[in-house]
Formats: sequence, structure tokens, C-alpha cells
Amino acid sequence: MPIRRWTFPLVAVLAFGQEAAPFAPAAPGSWQPAWELTLRGDRLSDPGYVSDSFKRVDLQLRLRWAWESGHLRLEAGTRSALGSDGNQFNAPRWDQQPSNGTQVDVARGTFSWLSERAFGSLSLGFQENGLLASQALWDRDLRFLGAGGRFGVRDEAGLLQEAGVRAQAGRVRNLLGGEVDLAAGQVVLKLDTGPWSWSAHAGRWGLSWNPGDERLRPLPGHNPTERQHLTVDTAGASGTWHATLPIEAGWSGSRNRETGETAEEVQAAVGSRLRIYWPQLAFTWQRLSSTGTLYPVNGDEWWFYRKARGPRFDLAVPLPRRWLVTLVYLRQRTDGADESVTRTMLVLQKRF
Repeated sequence: MPIRRWTFPLVAVLAFGQEAAPFAPAAPGSWQPAWELTLRGDRLSDPGYVSDSFKRVDLQLRLRWAWESGHLRLEAGTRSALGSDGNQFNAPRWDQQPSNGTQVDVARGTFSWLSERAFGSLSLGFQENGLLASQALWDRDLRFLGAGGRFGVRDEAGLLQEAGVRAQAGRVRNLLGGEVDLAAGQVVLKLDTGPWSWSAHAGRWGLSWNPGDERLRPLPGHNPTERQHLTVDTAGASGTWHATLPIEAGWSGSRNRETGETAEEVQAAVGSRLRIYWPQLAFTWQRLSSTGTLYPVNGDEWWFYRKARGPRFDLAVPLPRRWLVTLVYLRQRTDGADESVTRTMLVLQKRF
């Protein structure tokens, strides 16, 4: 389904899961960190390869400090993890970050300006992805060292939230190595009509890496000893109905410019993650081609990262004092082979 045929999905679907969940706001005092604590139980069953099946429990703590002066904001943060599986299993399980240890999570400076009709920001340093992206395209836990910017206009009345450009470029910190470099840009449109909010985006992502095993494998038809280059065009649309029982839906897709292969992710959700004891049930359908996504950096909460498809269900319940408990079940089946896996995750999260 080439991008030129994506007009109907862009208009027809509403909104879900494209903007990465923001980190909790920084505490008022520069020396009082914002923090996020996550406890996860994870179980994967692979009937075809019993040795790949596993159970594990992991604990993760993120701390974030911020200091502001005028248009300048400085941020620093760490990620500490403790897991029942040692770091030696990260690569075979295609994880994007270590199970045990402490590492820098963010270290950046951002210069921003805001007026009644326009806004802009430029970030330099070690930072998160600032582009709209689904898990089929980008793992939200990944960071890169480089530059990111956002520039656009908005409406004083609030109807037009954003009409602008986002871009980023830099070296990705990837557990598997490969000296992965990313350069990406997109145009973004966000509207708020009162009971409804909408967003749409289209862009281009470029990725390069030194070939290796698994996620860093050489691309089909490319020299296996030379640096690999992958470019995909992307598009997506999303929207939310802000009723007593909110409804969200969205679609995003990518197309390999060299091969024409496509990949996509469709989401729908009912309920809220903001109202205490109000559950949210979310459904995601993911389809991955052999090269239709940026598989060295796509999400690792699934299992297969290429030539696979399947559904995912998330049941989330907000609890008092900013606790959130989520039960995740997913099933993936490979294309061209009778092989499937199921994965269940129970996640307990606390944010300040």
C-alpha cells in the first residue's frame, strides 16, 4: 500500500499512541527529581523454539532533574535497572537496553521560544525521540546523541494546536552496537475542535548502521560488509473523542523507498488512563515487512521485529497516588512460516 494510496486511512481514522507518553513534569526545585518507577513481569511462550521461551521480572527507576532560566532549559536524568535475567540475555532477546545497571537517560539543553501564534525549540545533547512514531517504527526507550528541533504555528483560539515541522539527527545508543545513525523529519498537524482532537503527520526516516547479527543484519541485496542504509517514508493519523468514556483510534504506516515494502500499525482504545479506577482497553494490530520498518530501532515489547503480524491487547487501570497497573497480551505469527509466539506482561508503574 504505497503512501500515495494512504489518503483514505489518513482521513478515516482518529487517534492513539503516536505521541510518546511524556515523562512526569519536573519538580519545582532543581534538586528535587521527577521520577518513574516500573515493575514488570514478562513471560514469552514459543512452542517452536522452547529455548527462546522465558520468564523474567525486572525493576526500573528513572530520575530526571531540570533547571530553567528564561528560554533555556537544562535536563539530566538516569535510568537504573535490576532484572532476573542477566545482561548476557539482552542480545538474544533483542532488548534495546540492559536489564541490570545504571546509565545516563537524558542530558540535554533546550532553547525554546513561544508567542501567541508561533513556537520553536532546539535541543542539543543526549535525548528522547521528539517525533510522532508508533512502536512499529521506534522503541520509546531508545535515546540518541545529537540535535532535535520543532518549529510551527498555532491558533490563538486553540483550534490549531500545531502546524509545523519536527526534525532530529544523531547517533542512537543501541545495545547491539552497529554505530546506528538516525536522521528524520516530519510535518505535523494537530487540531482541537472541542470534544474531538485530531493529528496527522508525514515524514521520512533515514537509518544507517554497520552490519551484524539479528536486528543489525544486512539488508537484502546490499553488500554485507558495507554500512547499511535504510530510508522509509511514513504517515499517520489519529484522533480522540473526549467524552465521559473517551475513545481513541489511529493508524500509522511506513514504506521502504528502495523496495516498496510497507508496514503498518492500527490502534483503538476505549476508556481513560487519567481517571482513577476507570480502565482503558486498547487494541493494536501490527504488520511488519522484512524491511518496511526501521527494525534495528523498533519497539522491543513485541517479539519478532520483521516479517510478522499480530494483535496486542492492553488493559490499564489508573490507581490512586499516580499508580498505573497494565496487563498486556500479544500474539505474533511470522509471514511465510507456521511459527507463532505469545507474550504476557504485567506492569506496575508509579510516576511523580
